[in-house]
Amino acid sequence: MPIEFDVHITEKLLRRVARRRLFQHWPRLLFAVLLIVVSTVLEIRQGTWSTFSTVGVTALGFLLLIYPAIEIRQWRSIAAWKRMQGDAPVHYRLNEEVLQAQSHLGSTELKWTVFRELIEHHDCLLLAFVQGNHLTLPREGVPPEALDFIRRKFQELKLPVKRA
Repeated sequence: MPIEFDVHITEKLLRRVARRRLFQHWPRLLFAVLLIVVSTVLEIRQGTWSTFSTVGVTALGFLLLIYPAIEIRQWRSIAAWKRMQGDAPVHYRLNEEVLQAQSHLGSTELKWTVFRELIEHHDCLLLAFVQGNHLTLPREGVPPEALDFIRRKFQELKLPVKRA
């Protein structure tokens, strides 16, 4: 028996999810930045400048340009989607074979086997599938039986379920 429900996806939630994904590896990034900065400062104090410092400072400059550019692109994409979607809900239908989503913008049908992992946040579920894409489901509006069903499908397929 299929499970059906509607959810309202807010622009605020989508921006928060995009920012989480963009900065999901921030501890590693911070470590790399500190390593480059300390190394470069020590070299400058010694009056030298190595290839490592050149590459490191170039990488830092690139990060300072690329991260804001990605953020701006995401915001524009989310705002465009939300303008087209408006306040209309997205309708989901879950059954043993597929997850279906339908809104007035279109519809999609994904077999459970395309998913790679389920990431549970306090405010949403991310159903990750190929090439870094994911489906965002706000927890608000997802009935408990749908959440249990999704978890069960991921467990059946031996796919990771992470709590973040």
